Order: sequence, then C-alpha cells, then structure tokens
Amino acid sequence: MMCHQIYIEIDLDSLTYSNQIIGEINFVIDTYDYFPGVGWSDFVAVLLKWWIDSCRAILHAPLKSVHTFPFMDGPLSISAKKISLSELELSFMKDGQMDTEIGIVSIEELKVALIKAIRQFINAVDRLGWENEEVDVLRHAIKSLEVYER
Repeated sequence: MMCHQIYIEIDLDSLTYSNQIIGEINFVIDTYDYFPGVGWSDFVAVLLKWWIDSCRAILHAPLKSVHTFPFMDGPLSISAKKISLSELELSFMKDGQMDTEIGIVSIEELKVALIKAIRQFINAVDRLGWENEEVDVLRHAIKSLEVYER
C-alpha cells in the first residue's frame, strides 16, 4: 500500500509575537491537501511541543493505539492510529468526529517532517531575536525526537 507524503508547513512570514508566537501552520498531505486550511493561524510553539509529545508516544506505542495531533483553536485535530511498526493511518477530525480519512503515512516521514518544521521555526525565531519560554522548551524537546533518527 502506498504511503501519502506528509509535511508540516509553517508560514514563517506570518509569525507575530506578543506574549505568544502566532502564525500560520498546517499539516499538508501530498502537497495539496491542507488541514486545518490555508491561512489557519495558531499558537505555533505550543502546537509543535504537543506534536512532539504525540510523535514520541507513537514511537513507543503498541499497535492499534490512537494518538492525537491537536490544534489550539477550535475542536480540530489529526488522529493517528498505529497500524504497523512503520505506518500510521491518519484522519482529519472536527468536533471529535472524522472529517476526512487521509490514509497511510510513514511514522518516520511524520517524525522527519516535524523535526524539519521545528528547526525552521526555531531558526526563524532566533533570526527575529524573540525570547520565548515555549521555544526554549522546543529546543530541548526536539532532541528527544532526533535521537530516533536513523
């Protein structure tokens, strides 16, 4: 069965900072299917930390376990069911109900996409000179994912 490509896209030009860093962030499947949707703005550092926790849990989880990649605003999330040692079945969720079934993605590809997005985000925040506690947490948390890189 063929896996879908997955990316986590953060529009670095959209980032704003008051006491939280807000910007446009989406899961992108096969380069054209955006969730929650193009222009979706959310608390980027907070989401990325939650998603690291979910990704780390998946790496150790038993088969058939389900993990969530939540968004801060609204009842939106991505549900990830571990169907093999290397694959997940993803669904877009709204109000706790499945909105769209995406299909199969590689756990490794999800992890790599998350690490890449976090690195780009941290680099952008550093370039902007922003000091933020959530970003400091991310700097530490990404290391716990990188140890799983092959």
